[in-house]
Amino acid sequence: MLLKYPEMLWGLLALLLPILVHLLRLRKFRKTAFTNVRVLQRLRLESDRSSRLKKWLLLAARLGLLAALVIAFAQPYRAASGAQRQRDIVVYLDNSMSMEYPSGATTLLQGEIQKLLRDLPGDFRVSVLTNTQQYPRQELSGLQDILLTMGHTHIESDLGSLLLRAAPLFNNDPSVDPELWLISDFQGFREGEVDTTRLPRLRAAVVNPPGNNNISLDSAYLENQGEDVLELHVDVRLSSPEINQALSLYQGDTLIAKTAPEVDDSGNGSAVFTLPARKGITGTVRVLDEGLPYDNTLYFHLDSPRKIRVLSLGPGTTDYLKRIFTEDEFTFRETRLRTLDFGLLEAQDLIILNGLESIPETLERLLTASLEAGANILIIPPEGLNPDGYNRFLESTAGLSLEPALASENRITNIRSDHPLFRDVFESEISNFEYPQVQSYHRVKGNRPGILEFQDGSPFLLGSGNLYLFTASIAPSNSNLTSSPLIVPTLYALGLKDQLRDALYYTIGAPSSVSLERNQGPDGVYQLETDGYSFIPEQQQLGRKTVLRFGEEPQRSGTYRISGLASEDRFSFNYPRDESRYPAFSGELPKYIQVDRGIDSLLTGYQNETRVTDLWKWFVIFALLFAVAELLLQKFLR
Repeated sequence: MLLKYPEMLWGLLALLLPILVHLLRLRKFRKTAFTNVRVLQRLRLESDRSSRLKKWLLLAARLGLLAALVIAFAQPYRAASGAQRQRDIVVYLDNSMSMEYPSGATTLLQGEIQKLLRDLPGDFRVSVLTNTQQYPRQELSGLQDILLTMGHTHIESDLGSLLLRAAPLFNNDPSVDPELWLISDFQGFREGEVDTTRLPRLRAAVVNPPGNNNISLDSAYLENQGEDVLELHVDVRLSSPEINQALSLYQGDTLIAKTAPEVDDSGNGSAVFTLPARKGITGTVRVLDEGLPYDNTLYFHLDSPRKIRVLSLGPGTTDYLKRIFTEDEFTFRETRLRTLDFGLLEAQDLIILNGLESIPETLERLLTASLEAGANILIIPPEGLNPDGYNRFLESTAGLSLEPALASENRITNIRSDHPLFRDVFESEISNFEYPQVQSYHRVKGNRPGILEFQDGSPFLLGSGNLYLFTASIAPSNSNLTSSPLIVPTLYALGLKDQLRDALYYTIGAPSSVSLERNQGPDGVYQLETDGYSFIPEQQQLGRKTVLRFGEEPQRSGTYRISGLASEDRFSFNYPRDESRYPAFSGELPKYIQVDRGIDSLLTGYQNETRVTDLWKWFVIFALLFAVAELLLQKFLR
């Protein structure tokens, strides 16, 4: 038995008072018996013995009463062995997406938080750690509002990083025992780098979801992009094929399509929606299930196709180019080198060097920057070219060089239909085709495969990255290519190369960027917003363009617009789907972690280890019993 206030035991000295009083009342007197009362002597002796017994019993009752009261004021208690040392407790609450699984009328996370608030006293002092935040040591009642409104995040954490983040929250007093409570479903648990020599006591409360009925909208992408329609494919992952549900496609709040995915025995499947090719859409794909809600919605934005910008630079003829790059799909410009506005280059998708005699150094730098920015460049040499005017640029950008021209007729006979430039251009192998020819051409030094080749196997059109090169002039005086059917698919495919639509959506937390065809000036910034949430992305101005970069922001999924602009630009963001793919917890954790089956088990174990039983009430009861005993002795014992 332990005492909370042992100094109160000085009150036991009060026991001397009834003892002294009792001893004084027991003083002996010599008695003389007179004749007329001698006959009563025997009766008086018996009465004296009874009175002496009563006095001793009264003394014992009074001593017991005083002693019980003094000990009660000293507040005795009995403590478990673990209650002798003070504990410094940090609670980790896993607020990742998998803890959003429905559990009754709430979620797994909020269910565990409510148990903490219910079973621990409001003055319980604790530090709290989540995947994104940490709250220093304070009373649990002060954290109640924060805990009850805690949201979920896509950010995950391994044990090693958790321990590093928890270390500053612990008291470094050696007389205090540190404990880290891990409250999580431990799906996809990663140990990380852990120093096991200086670990706090680790206790894991494993939270198990009540079921496994999850449908995840994993990804969306475009396939079979035709002139009139597009196919939007949505990949799904089901925990069981039996729970398959139809997917709904919305534009804004309007339902525009609904279809059920085809699912294989493993639960993987795909649904296909048909969309108009020349119309933008800000869409949302949704599904209803009884599992995780965060992966039931997939946002995407499909821009209306913009016109592709093509610039012909040089004195070469452009009549055939105008017939290929028509106004409905392209914005075609032509200019000479001496009248070139160099600012135009950075805004072009395809730059055609059309018959330039040489590439000046200033132009080289600008063309190199355009290549790095993703533009395509096609070089059409003039007749009688001196290769030295091109080779410095070709060597620095593609590792190629041209040799002097060969005045020898040669026919183009080989079309590499499997080349990415001609993908989906030719439906079948080409045969019975009237191939064009040239009167003179240049051989090429450098290991680059040809896209169009002469009959001797040397390249006529070859490509390296975004740079493409004809090895002969295609002017009518040197070649009949411009009047051949081959010129149309070749240049048209080159114009469309890499002119894919912007990404349907971006994944939150994954580094990504997008280029805007405008800027806000040196002091302006772009802010992206959606309903009730906005952020300012990292941005960089590059000439007439602004590059927006995403990483830590945004934190919320949705489709964002540029604040303050009536722009058509939209950017969709979705949470990563990693946690939807994790298998259920296997039940195995490192041996240095004590595993409890749920928060109830953890709290029960903690309470048993730190239980303190107050005994002062028993001593109050003993005092009352001694008081009652004194009353009974006074009343019934003579």
